Amino acid sequence: MDSSYAQYPREFYSIHLGNAPGWKVGGWPPWGRTDPNPQYCTVCEAQMVPLLTIASWEWDGGEGHSWAPREDQTAALAGSSYAGRNPSQPTRVEVGSTDNMQIYVCPTSPGHPHTDLIQ
Repeated sequence: MDSSYAQYPREFYSIHLGNAPGWKVGGWPPWGRTDPNPQYCTVCEAQMVPLLTIASWEWDGGEGHSWAPREDQTAALAGSSYAGRNPSQPTRVEVGSTDNMQIYVCPTSPGHPHTDLIQ
């Protein structure tokens, strides 16, 4: 760990460095309302791996705006948007009640059924 960040609290790492929000391919299981819960293949019982995260938001308000692209920083800092056009929701896709959906696949065979987790 770079000692230049030593004076920052743990929240700084979580918000600005550790947990990139938004849509992504691959990655790690989310730590949402529950602890990360391993997903297992129903055919071969291998631990499944994340394939795709579909996120309701690309970044959150408050301090989480640091994940906003440079061209959206002004809008992110303003904290306002016009009807149906929030800059942190460019896809306008909303999963559940502003959750994330993660799709998992079996690493041993693409033919095995996939599973998902919404939180």
